[in-house]
This record gives sequence, C-alpha cells and structure tokens, in this order.
Amino acid sequence: MDVPSDKDCLPQLMEGLAIAVEKKSEDVSSLLDSIVLQVQDSNNACVDYSSFVDHLQALLCWESKTIISKSAKVISELAKADAGREKCATSSLLKLLVKFMKDEEQDIQVLIQVCRALGNICYENDKGRLLILDADCLPILLQVLKRSLSETGESGRSLRNVAAGFLLNLLIGHEDIQQKAVELGVVDILCRVLELDGIDAAGEESCTHALVILELITDSAVNGNESLLDEQMCKVAVQVLGASSSPEVSEMCLELLHGQAENEQVKIHLARAGLCELLIQLLEKHKPLVEDDEARNLMKMACDLIVLVLTGDDSMNILYSEGQGQVFHSMVSWLSSDDEDLQITGVLAMGNFARTDKHCIQMVEAGVSKKLLTLVERNNTPDGDIRLQHALLSALRNLVIPSQNKATVLNDGLMNAVAPMLAIPTFPVVFKLLGTLRMVVDGQEEAARELGQQHELVQRLVQWCGTEDHPGVQGEANRLLAWLIKNSHDQGVLNVMLETGAVPCLVTMVTAEHAVMQNEALMALALIAAMRLNDASESLVAAKIGSSITKLLTDFGPSLSQEVVQNALTLLEQLCTSDIVKSHLIESHITSALKPISSQKNNSDMSDQINRLVSMLDSG
Repeated sequence: MDVPSDKDCLPQLMEGLAIAVEKKSEDVSSLLDSIVLQVQDSNNACVDYSSFVDHLQALLCWESKTIISKSAKVISELAKADAGREKCATSSLLKLLVKFMKDEEQDIQVLIQVCRALGNICYENDKGRLLILDADCLPILLQVLKRSLSETGESGRSLRNVAAGFLLNLLIGHEDIQQKAVELGVVDILCRVLELDGIDAAGEESCTHALVILELITDSAVNGNESLLDEQMCKVAVQVLGASSSPEVSEMCLELLHGQAENEQVKIHLARAGLCELLIQLLEKHKPLVEDDEARNLMKMACDLIVLVLTGDDSMNILYSEGQGQVFHSMVSWLSSDDEDLQITGVLAMGNFARTDKHCIQMVEAGVSKKLLTLVERNNTPDGDIRLQHALLSALRNLVIPSQNKATVLNDGLMNAVAPMLAIPTFPVVFKLLGTLRMVVDGQEEAARELGQQHELVQRLVQWCGTEDHPGVQGEANRLLAWLIKNSHDQGVLNVMLETGAVPCLVTMVTAEHAVMQNEALMALALIAAMRLNDASESLVAAKIGSSITKLLTDFGPSLSQEVVQNALTLLEQLCTSDIVKSHLIESHITSALKPISSQKNNSDMSDQINRLVSMLDSG
C-alpha cells in the first residue's frame, strides 16, 4: 500500500497504521515515523486518540525492538498534550510500558522512549502518576537510572536525561514518594548523574533535572538536623558550579547549596570542597558584567553563601587557616571594594572570623580594625547604609572583646568614628553600637570616663532604657550605664548619671530577668551608694529601690547565685547609712525578704551578715 506523506493529516496516518497493524505490514515503521512528525504539529489538538492508543498498545507487544521503540516514541509525543496525556493514562498501557523497564538487558533505545513516554504521561497528571506508582515503578526507574550511569556515549546521556526527567515528574508534589526515593538511594544516584553530566555542556539537561530533584527532596526531607548532602555530593555540586557555563545551572547549584548550608556538617563539607574560593573567583570575574536585577540577585546569593559557610565554627577555622587562608585574605581585600555587596560581604566575613580571641588579636595586629574604622568614618550618619553599619559594628564589637585589643582599637580612633552614630534612629544599628561601646570600655578606665562624662550620650542611654520598641536596645542601654559606672569609678561620671536621671534605670534593672543584668545593676548602685549616697538618696527612694530589692530576693531567691546575694547585701549595708533610704527600706519590708535567704543552704556562709542586717533594720 502507499504510505501517506508527512503532509497528510494525522487521521489518515492513524487509519493507515490501523490497517498496517492488522496486516502486520512492513509499512508500520515508516508510518510511525510520519505520525511522530504529525503529532508534533499543534494543529492536531482536536484529534480523537482513543482507538489510536489501542493500536499503539498492540504494537508494544510486537517482537521488533524498533517497532516497540517507535511506538513508545509516538506515545511520548501524544502525551505532550493534555488530551493525549489523558488518553494514555490507562492501567493496561502503563503496566506494559513499566514492564519494559524491568528487563535488565532491555534495548537502550526502547528504554529511552519508554522513559520519555512515562515521564510525559505523569507530567502534571495525578491520575497517570498514581497508576505508574501502582505498577511499583519507582524502584524500577531508579534501577534504570543506575544502569544509565554505566552506559557510555550519546545513548547513555539520553537515557540519563529522560530517566531523570521522568523521575522529576513522578516526584513533584508528592513528599511521601520523595521520601521513599531517598530511602531507595536516589541521592547517591543523582550524585553520579551530576559527576557524569554536570561538567559537560552536552549533559546540561540531565544535570538540570538532577539539581531540581535534589532541591525537591532536600526541601521536604524529614531528617532532623541531618542533611541529604554528604561530603561527596557537596564536592560534586561545587565542581558543577565551577564547570557550568549555564546561568540556570549555576543558579540551581547556588540555591541547592544555600538551602542546605544552615547545616553545620554541610558547611564543613563546602569549606573543604573549595566553594568559597570558587565563589570569590566567579564573583570577581563576573562583577563587571552585572547589569540587571537578576544578575545582581545571583551575586547577592553567592555572597550570602560565603557568609553562611563562615557562620560555622569548624568551617570558619578551615577558611581562616591561622590567618593565612585565601578566603580570609580575599575578604580583607573586599573591605576596599567599590561594589557594596562585596564590601558588606567582606565586613560580615570579618565579624565571623573574629569569633575567637586568638583570631581577634591576629586580625587587629594585621590592621583589620583600622580598615573597619575607615569604613565606619565614611558610613556613620543616619543616611548611611544600614546593612553596612550593622555589619561594621558587629565586627568591631567582636574584635574588642580580647582585653589587649581594646586600647589598640581605642587608640585607632574608635570613639571618634562611632560618636556620630548616636544620631542614627535605627534600632538594630543602635543595638550593635551600644554593644560595641560596652565591650570596649570593659577594663578601660579612661575610655569609660570619657564616655560617661558625655552628657548627651548618657541622656540618650536613659531614653533608650525606657524604650519598649526594641528589648535588645533597652537591655544594652541599661548595661552600658552600669558598665560606665563600674569601669570609670569617677565622680564626674556619677555627676552626669545623677543629672540625667540614670539612677531609676539602674533600680529597674535590679529585677531584670537575666542574672548578669541583676548583678551589674547591684554593683553599679553599690558604687553610687558608696561614692554619692547623699546626692542619690532622693532618686533611690523615688525609684523604690527597696521594692526592687525585695522583689529580687522574693521572686528570684532560690535561684540567686551567691555573688548576686552578696552584692545585694553589700548594697543594702551601704544604703542603710542614709536615714532617708533606711526608712524607705523598712517600709518596703525588706527584712521579710531577707530572712528566707539566710536559711538557704548555698547562702549559709552569709547568714551572720544577713542576720546583722535584719537586726539593724528591725531596730529602726
């Protein structure tokens, strides 16, 4: 019989195929080729495929591998359209297609076309997907994908591509199936797919499928604190990122790694795999080409990933490498970058490297603090970049924690550099500023005296002590007041504290939730009482110092440390030297709170002191 040309309409070709099938004609093969071309024409969307699919199913039972392969190819083309996909979603057809995949010696072209057909049928088609899963296809598909790893050349790559695409369509939207795939070892298989195809442009499609699947299953994985990305997978993902010239593949690699880099073990794997070094190289290479928002967002993600890896203690130490690490030196150089994202990344990196005293000392000796202060001087006003200001203060705060760094950084001009930042209204920046100042005055009498005598600063601190908008700022403001008093031991500082109304803030701080703040408040008040009780007595009484100490002893009594109790007793003894304050303490029923304290086992060595204090107060 005459074979219809490619220009003939699909119904004629389908009719011709039905006749050829019935006669078992040799024309079947060429008819299938023509049908593939015609099905690819979108003008055939309204054709009824019902009986045609039955003929194709019959052809799948022929012995010829070529006919089976071509029939499956036609099915895969039909299933690209919603109508065809629906007609192909029958239990008998799908079971037959899955059966071909079970044969470990199956012809590779048959496997390629069967995987394409099944993958297209279950695309956005829950009915087809469930029928395929009912045929226990998932483990069979993973075996096919595993076989594809040992197949070489174009056919092996094609099989990996269609099998991975089929797997992706099967897993989308079904977390239970994704979990089962994980249990069946899909991650190791995908890792091998990336090893084979991720570094070759010809394998981009299968690489893309693998990355999307990995992102799916890692997002939905229920593994507690564990990640599905082991050391080898992290290493391979970094290799793919370095080798790919595709922006899409690069973005998917970054998203996958970024999504998993919260895990501490993954951070270590990525640090050892050279991710940060690679990202630095890519960022510096492509920075001049970043001209649109999409490219800029990709650049930001890469910067974020570097910082995220550095937040891990072990990964940070690997990259610091005793101050000799390439990443550390690159981040120092980025402090001088003209690109704000790179510069902020450099500053954030400094804050993360400065997490041990040893690192902080080495970094200050290397001049890192001077570079940071230079940036502060350029960005210390309300119109400065908030992200940069926050990052700079965080890094400086860490650097001044070691006692030997404080004087150095102060001499480098810290106070003058940060002073204008008091005018910044943004609470997160204020929080970091107060923390930095508190750290740097610890043990630095001159600096504490200089700051504590600044009337405007202390007045601002008193205002922040009352803010309800940011508990962190409120806490840091209170603590800085206490630290200025404790570290300065200066009459001039106390003058300013009394003039600005700082005493009520410290009295309120006595009953703070945190023991460290309670203790700091007690010590600061004890210094005020020892040095300026006559001047402070009215403020202390007005602030109800007696009620605060009573509440402290009553509400926190059993949990109070010996140090806190001892400091409370010392303060009370000093307060009792003022008749006005002593009367106030008696009215506050302080003795009722003291008596139970003396009977507590951990306070037994203070019982005599407590009893004397109680007797003195009871006697009036």
